[in-house]
Amino acid sequence: MKKAVSIKADPHNYRLHPEANKRIIRKSLEDLGAGRSIVIDKEDCIIAGNGVYEEAQALGLPVRVVESDGSELIVVKRTDLATEDERRRLLAFADNHTSDTSVFDTDMVIEAFTPAQLEAWEFAVDISPESDAFAGQGGEADADAGYTQKVESPIYEPRGERPGTEELYNMDRYEELVREIEQSGAEEGVKEFLRMAAARHIVFDYGRIAEFYAHADKETQRLMEDSALVIIDYNRAVELGYVKLKTELLELHREDYPDE
Repeated sequence: MKKAVSIKADPHNYRLHPEANKRIIRKSLEDLGAGRSIVIDKEDCIIAGNGVYEEAQALGLPVRVVESDGSELIVVKRTDLATEDERRRLLAFADNHTSDTSVFDTDMVIEAFTPAQLEAWEFAVDISPESDAFAGQGGEADADAGYTQKVESPIYEPRGERPGTEELYNMDRYEELVREIEQSGAEEGVKEFLRMAAARHIVFDYGRIAEFYAHADKETQRLMEDSALVIIDYNRAVELGYVKLKTELLELHREDYPDE
């Protein structure tokens, strides 16, 4: 059903559309035509598809509204494309690629929803150097930039029994190194330096640390955050050095277990 409407942008859009994302959407619309539809509410405000609608308007594409109460799936049939057409393959590629070039406005999401709601939708974080946040990044500054652009904040809630503090770390390798240092003939200043360096081999169990944090009181939680043992806000993660710490720990693990 065709209907003339004045469509409005979503005032609470949870996606950020950087220039690269806008360029790809526009190229897709120009070269391949419109793919999937967008969604608006009964007040003609966009629910999904803000970026697509903005670029479609800039290109002057006509708009057709199909009304639905959400109980059926609306299918757009492209009558100009066959399964083996090159443009059809490019459209499938572009449809997936455009979502890769936009990111969540994490601050807005966290303000809008409760931790329980976000956990129900598995809104979590991957802050390892192998994650997408670090993909293709170079030096430390690049890693920080990628981290702050892509990361989503984790939710910490108790999932089991509170672990004991002795379960949060393993000092076996550290103690072995310290014994070797003490038995060596190195001068005391060198020994002191080596003892400090050996502390890098204390292994932290971040899964159990997160569980411990979820059970802890507010003061203990703050101290753990300041020690970069858990991350609540991704900007604080960079400020407190968590990204560098994770990278250093990963490199140490690779040294000890090169075949993994």
